[in-house]
Amino acid sequence: MLYLRTGANGSCKTLFTLEDVRKMQVAEGREVYYVKDRFKPNAIITEEFGWVGIEFKEWLQLPNNAIILADECHKDLPKRAPSAPVPEHVQMLAEHRARGFDFFLLTQHPMNIDEFVRRLIGAPGYHQHYKRIFGGTKSTRILQWDSVNPECEKDGSGKNAQGSTRSHPEHVYSWYESASLHTAKVRIPKQVFIVAGCVIVVPLMLYYAYDKLRPKEPAKVSQTGDAASSGSFGMGTNSNASERKPMTQAEYIASYQPRIAGLMHTAPAYDKLTEPKRVPVPAACVEMKSVGCKCYTQDATPYPVDLAMCRQLVAQGAFLAFQAEGERKMIEPAPAPRQATETAVAAPPAAILIEGGPKSPGAPTALAAAAPPAQPRVQPGSKWSFQPGGQ
Repeated sequence: MLYLRTGANGSCKTLFTLEDVRKMQVAEGREVYYVKDRFKPNAIITEEFGWVGIEFKEWLQLPNNAIILADECHKDLPKRAPSAPVPEHVQMLAEHRARGFDFFLLTQHPMNIDEFVRRLIGAPGYHQHYKRIFGGTKSTRILQWDSVNPECEKDGSGKNAQGSTRSHPEHVYSWYESASLHTAKVRIPKQVFIVAGCVIVVPLMLYYAYDKLRPKEPAKVSQTGDAASSGSFGMGTNSNASERKPMTQAEYIASYQPRIAGLMHTAPAYDKLTEPKRVPVPAACVEMKSVGCKCYTQDATPYPVDLAMCRQLVAQGAFLAFQAEGERKMIEPAPAPRQATETAVAAPPAAILIEGGPKSPGAPTALAAAAPPAQPRVQPGSKWSFQPGGQ
């Protein structure tokens, strides 16, 4: 058979071929001959293995079934001019199978050798092209075709080839002297660095974009006092619903115990339903000598306030920068009263100073009205207001 092996210098063609030829020799018990001055064999090859060096033209005189190794075979099988005759030792290669010869022909490229020889190569022979992975690693990529591929070195040539990868047989280095031994350097293609960079950078960019676009969870606000205690029992708790566990029987009963005795709505279970929607404000304040100074809310309920503040509210009133009724619309003011008698009946207590009690039974009490007549300080829209828009 004719086995053509091609590849650039340093692709380990010779290294693998020496190993393969030795295995064939041991398995089949055949004699091995190599072309002299192509590589420098050590004593292991010449003495232990018994390989013999020859000139390529002498292969016709060799015994049948011999194995012949021709490294740098382009020197023995050079390209010819179309009009030049085919040498006898080249032409006789067409009949090598009749004598059982196996030729291992090694060169850098198939187009470097005689066209006559290239046309002889076919199955069960082959053409193998060797390419060292990343230039300096200890592995080689091998592409194999049944016939010669004249563009074996080009990218994409392996699409119609049988591909394999072989690790370098380190023990074969001691069989011969190689000019490229241990001199090749690893050359990693820049595409590898680009792909590796994408593997690192792309996930980081995706995570950054996701972190920026995802909705943010509201910050958890810590609660103290009654709000914290109600959080463990009440239905209006601010804790995460996914972390809430079913209440025990004791917790459930406790959630319905009012915080203020007699006021059931102060129980923790109603916290969510009793959230404030309105704000109590001093809607009306009045000062009387008999009862002192008093303030009332917009619902006419007592508004606790100290004496100094009460008198200040009576004298000056107060400005509220918010709607006391929350977001409810203001109640349309009632129309102005038509009769003074109706006004007198509807008016709330005014700021009045009482000079003294009656001097005799049945005698009328002397009243001194403040000048000018005082109106209670009320807020706009309060039920205490009997004028359009408040004061």
